[in-house]
Amino acid sequence: MARKSILFRRLGAALLALLLLPATAAWAAEPAPAETAPALAIYTTGDMAGRVGEADPMTGQTEENSYLKVASAMAEERQTVKNTLLLDSGDAVANTLVSGSAADTALALRTIGYDGLIPSVEEFRLGQGHRAAFFRDLTEENGQGTPVKLISADWMDGESGQNAAQPYHIYTRQLEGKEIRIAVVGLGTLEVPQSLPSYYYSDSQFGHTDNTGMSYAWEWNHWIWPQLEQQNCDLVVVCCHADQETLEEFAAQTAGIDLLVSGHGQADMGTLENRDGQMVSWVSSGGTTLTRTEVILSDNGTPVIGESQLLRLSDYENDPALAQATAGGQKAQQARAEQRTGTLSGNWTETAASATRQTQAADLVARAMLWTSGADAALITNGSLGYLPEQSSSGSGARALSLRDCATLASGDSPVVMVELTGAQLEAWLEVCAGRYQVDESGRVTGGQDADFLYGMDYELYIGGQPGQRVVNLTWQGQPVEEDRTYRVILEESHLYDDEFPSCTILWSAAADMQYAATGGTMASLLTAFTSRSGAVVPQRESTWAVYAGAVDSPMTRLGFVEMLYEVAGQPKPGANVAFADVTGSDAVVWAAEKRIVSGDGKGMFLPQMEVTREQAAAMLYNYARAEGLDLTTDGSAVNALSDRASVSGWAVTAVDFCLRNGLLEPVNGQFQPSATMTRAEVQRTMEVLKTLD
Repeated sequence: MARKSILFRRLGAALLALLLLPATAAWAAEPAPAETAPALAIYTTGDMAGRVGEADPMTGQTEENSYLKVASAMAEERQTVKNTLLLDSGDAVANTLVSGSAADTALALRTIGYDGLIPSVEEFRLGQGHRAAFFRDLTEENGQGTPVKLISADWMDGESGQNAAQPYHIYTRQLEGKEIRIAVVGLGTLEVPQSLPSYYYSDSQFGHTDNTGMSYAWEWNHWIWPQLEQQNCDLVVVCCHADQETLEEFAAQTAGIDLLVSGHGQADMGTLENRDGQMVSWVSSGGTTLTRTEVILSDNGTPVIGESQLLRLSDYENDPALAQATAGGQKAQQARAEQRTGTLSGNWTETAASATRQTQAADLVARAMLWTSGADAALITNGSLGYLPEQSSSGSGARALSLRDCATLASGDSPVVMVELTGAQLEAWLEVCAGRYQVDESGRVTGGQDADFLYGMDYELYIGGQPGQRVVNLTWQGQPVEEDRTYRVILEESHLYDDEFPSCTILWSAAADMQYAATGGTMASLLTAFTSRSGAVVPQRESTWAVYAGAVDSPMTRLGFVEMLYEVAGQPKPGANVAFADVTGSDAVVWAAEKRIVSGDGKGMFLPQMEVTREQAAAMLYNYARAEGLDLTTDGSAVNALSDRASVSGWAVTAVDFCLRNGLLEPVNGQFQPSATMTRAEVQRTMEVLKTLD
């Protein structure tokens, strides 16, 4: 099977060797020999979040990175690698709206042949009953597959203060005729008290009593290493389910470790400097890869850590036997996903979230976040939202909303937190978000999936403006946002790992709140709570935001004008996909063409980037009024009173008279100035007047 892998240490050597070859030798060189499979390799996964099915039971989306893929990958590896050691560094289980127990995850780990699991926060989020059952299912001698060792050096029994699991386990493997002793140490529960309500771990203690700083390095230096040093091991592997920064600190304060396995991050690998100045290899699977680290013999016959690879799980097929074994549990979760959680009522026309315009669906998630937290505003990443299924949103009567609907709309998997930000920080972050949009050749705003929208405050983004001038009219409760004032903002915790996000203080975490902890404290958890307690939920907009292509004071383009007209119309779905050769992906332009509001240049072009003139705007407004069945009464008196009446094109006379008569456009010093352009502010005023005519 062809699969892509990431290697380190080989590329530099290969390039150096190529540079040293004579030119003639490079052409005449023999083909490189096939890569030899290692005799012994250590494999790891982590942050797998209970993915044991072919599809997400909540949303139905295909799982690209699951234990089914791990099973296929390991089956292939074991065909060529004689001796393997397979570990999971924690957060192996799911805690979703429908997950229930972790029996399927235990079955997957046993069936695949994992040697050890290091428990972390998500294992404790199961609650005491489900956690005990999961650990029992993993470790019992009888049952399908092979038992999995439970390894944790920092999890203690709450009553005795003794280790609740074995702190380390020494595995023996063969390497070139020699028996190798590999110690595996488990760390990763010190974060539990700050991540969960005490109810979830009242039977437990984390870290030794003297470890007042709750430091992984303290556990290693004062308790683990003094014991392990006496065990005469050839290699020491420490699985420390912590983020990159914590892992770097841990490495810098410790010694005696040959391989570090981390969690809470993306798939990656490299080396870290330890307390003695030696480089220690580290790997992180990131929930998307299977890491493979070779064990080799040095020149003097000593076992050492060799090269590492990240084997992408998406490159493997699902293991059919494991898929069949877990099918029953997956079907049960799928059935639970259909459970009704609330009711939608009213006319839900904007059912899909959009990065470039405000929608009812996105408003619903933001309203839920504000309702559950009492925050002043919500920051939501556009890429964390999906859509409301059609059967839940179509029509104007009451429709049931299911758990699946909530998860499909609020699809982000990061816990939600409330932080404190100043007005200056909020504006600076919106400036960053403005930079994550683009404007295509036709003048249409694109991108923005990694940008946020801010709900609870009103503002406009002008993508074409100068940096520092792209956030306009930022207000809260009708007043300008004050730079020095602090505001409570609810957002996904993943924001805090964005290098450009401002430094802030966490005030509240949904994942640590008793109401939402069991389901991970995600946006879907909050949305479910909101809809289940709010009766029939109708579309509602408590604040407004908009994203525009130009600068705030730049002339309005034809495309921009039509898009604003489209917003006034309620953004109805057009019947076609394309109306003009020079505009793609704009429902506004297609709608305007279908309604005969615009007709282009007669050659199949709309000229979207051309600045709209006042008489062109008048024509579009008149055509819109006709399409909407508004009163088109005119008598010519308004246009005839203009001192530049002769400058108005014949095709625009009636439209100009209509606009002047209804206050949509105003004369300037007695003139209409038909060829003059309009700013966005002027067009915005026109649209506000147009709304009153409807």
